[in-house]
Amino acid sequence: MTVFPFWPTEIKFPGSDYNRQTIAPLTNWASPTINYTSYQGDPRIEERVVADVASFGRQLGIISEAVLELADGDTSGKAVDRLREIVARIDTIKQQNSRVLEERAEEAFAAFLRADPAAAAELLEMMQQKLKDAAKPEV
Repeated sequence: MTVFPFWPTEIKFPGSDYNRQTIAPLTNWASPTINYTSYQGDPRIEERVVADVASFGRQLGIISEAVLELADGDTSGKAVDRLREIVARIDTIKQQNSRVLEERAEEAFAAFLRADPAAAAELLEMMQQKLKDAAKPEV
């Protein structure tokens, strides 16, 4: 939580990672402010989708139009094509975010490896086991 914009110190309390609230000065008096941290998805992805692809209302409108077209039996109408375009743009944003997460994970593991090689080796073994368990088919 940044108390003052000119004070770069960040204060973290126990459990604060799960109780995150964005506090920003109100600079847009006429338009609503949307808090992206209250959604189930990744707030960074949500914010980019709304800013770069379509607002929530616009997304809902396009989905509604596509559903109505599909209900009328039109599988290649204009609204369905718009929905496919939006889904493709959102998938691109998710892939970009995934690459960023991968880079951060690599950097964090490299720093951990430098700080404590033995613990890093244990972590690597544990993660490899989790990967093997995830690859096993469920019975």
